[in-house]
Order: sequence, then structure tokens, then C-alpha cells
Amino acid sequence: MEGFIARVGRKNLPTQMDSICKDVPGKKSYSFDYYNCVHGLGHGVMEISQDELFDSLKMCDYLTGQWERQSCWSGVYMENVIVDGKNHFSKFLRPAEPLYPCNAVEDQYKNTCYMMQSSYMLKVTKYDFAKVFALCRQVGYAYTATCFQSIGRDASGSTVSNTEKTKALCLLGKDFTEQSNCLIGAVKDFISYYHSDTQARGLCHMMPETFSASCQSTVVSYYSSFE
Repeated sequence: MEGFIARVGRKNLPTQMDSICKDVPGKKSYSFDYYNCVHGLGHGVMEISQDELFDSLKMCDYLTGQWERQSCWSGVYMENVIVDGKNHFSKFLRPAEPLYPCNAVEDQYKNTCYMMQSSYMLKVTKYDFAKVFALCRQVGYAYTATCFQSIGRDASGSTVSNTEKTKALCLLGKDFTEQSNCLIGAVKDFISYYHSDTQARGLCHMMPETFSASCQSTVVSYYSSFE
């Protein structure tokens, strides 16, 4: 997508953003494939803007549809956090302020930012999940659930979707709200990783009974985007 957008050219993006993913199957149902395409636009606009995060968010706003804009923003934020300090740098990350830039962007962009930011928060805390749960408690009520779900995605990712290890990491949350949201994020990542609901259901089954309803409903709703 970065290469494709480079061929389109920055000056042409405002009029062509809507057309780039229009023929991907599942547009009407917001399928996983369609999400990946629009999410990829976010990576692409970061490349063409030379990783200027705030400018890239505004480029995503040329898309018609709030879901499309949010999916594009997620690509922008992911591109921002996957720096390696060797070939890919970002001036929009601050080790001493792990919640930045989420605490600096306009309100409409915050929720999507917190869905990606735990990956950086874990990096600067040396993968201390308990510390990242504590950081998520600081983000403001409107975004805490999203931040805890982001931890769940990273719990799955860091364990290569291992059920026992992912369960243990999510249970580091201090209460049901934190733990259940972490589980929601983990279940979605399990499904994305395996392209199956079998392993995610296995994770739900391993959790205490109080988590069953929200866990299983997440499996059903999220897996439907793959069908």
C-alpha cells in the first residue's frame, strides 16, 4: 500500500482516497480484508508524508465514512509505534511520556490511538504488563476500555497466541473490567492470527465463568467479519 500510494502521489490523494479500496470484497460488511486495505492506507499516508503523524491523520479524513477514517487512523498509529531506532524513527513517541501522542491529538483521534499505543507502552516498560495496566488507568474514562483491549491484543501477540500465557497476562488487570477488556482484545487477535474461532473459544473456555458471555459474544461478532 505504501508503494501504491507513492504512485498515486500526495497531491492526488484527496480525490482518490475513496477509490483505492472500493473493489475489495466485503466493503459493505466491513470485512477483515476490507479493513486491512483501509488500514493499509494509514501506513501509506505515513510513508508519503515522511511519518508526519498529525498530517497523516488529516489525510485519512479525506475518506468517506467514519469507519473508514478510523481504520486508516489505526494504520497511521501502528506505523508510528513500529519504530526500530535503526531504519525507522518517530518524533511522535516519548519514552518519558508513554501515552503521547494519544494525549495530544484531537478527541476524535484519541480512541483509535489508544487501541495501538499499548505496544509502545510495553516497549518502554520492558514488557511489564502490570505497569501498562496502570498506565491505561490514566487515559480517561472514555478510553480506558480501549486501552485495556489494546493490552489484550499485545498479550496475544507477545505470546504468539498461547492460551495459558495470554490468560495469565490478562488476569494481571486489577478487576473484571480490566481483565474482560483485555480478554476481548486477545480473542480478536487470536482470531486474526489463526483465521479461525477455535483457538479463541479455547481461550474463553479457560477463563473463569464470569467472563464467558462477553468472551463468547466477541468471538461470534468478530469472527463474522472473516466469513
